[in-house]
Amino acid sequence: MPSGIAHLGAMIEGEAALTESFRKAMRRVASTVNVISIYVEGQPMGITATAVSGISLDPPSLLVCINRAASLHAPMGDMSHFRVNVLHRDQQEIARMFADRSQHALRFSSGWDLGCDGAPRLDDAQATILCRRIDSHSFGTHSIFIGVVEEAAARAEIDPLVYLDGRYGCAEVDES
Repeated sequence: MPSGIAHLGAMIEGEAALTESFRKAMRRVASTVNVISIYVEGQPMGITATAVSGISLDPPSLLVCINRAASLHAPMGDMSHFRVNVLHRDQQEIARMFADRSQHALRFSSGWDLGCDGAPRLDDAQATILCRRIDSHSFGTHSIFIGVVEEAAARAEIDPLVYLDGRYGCAEVDES
């Protein structure tokens, strides 16, 4: 076998090993669980996401990363607004429902304010953040959507749903 072909095979094996190592490493990073919601031609749409991060306080802004294969990805590029609904630890079923495409018809059946401006709001969310989408960038399998915050509200009790090592859980915070 020519050395160039052998080298290419080793590179591909090395990339696969790196991808798997990275996947394992990221399973050790706890993330809050969110439902990203939008309106598409007046109809509510949403997905479960963990790749959400604040960017700046001046101006208040955040980013969400959405897989290009996700149902929300294509319409998100045309939206003026999106909402990040941070889930409370007692909202695991909502997280599962929005992650399961077969439950699309049930997603907004109860517990949502569908009359609010911008994007659907989960009534009992840990927090909700309405953003005006101002930018997006494609990278790898995902797109990064950047939004400037126009509205934010938080539940008094701090007990978000977290995702770690493929499982839902809660954050134990030392109150001392």
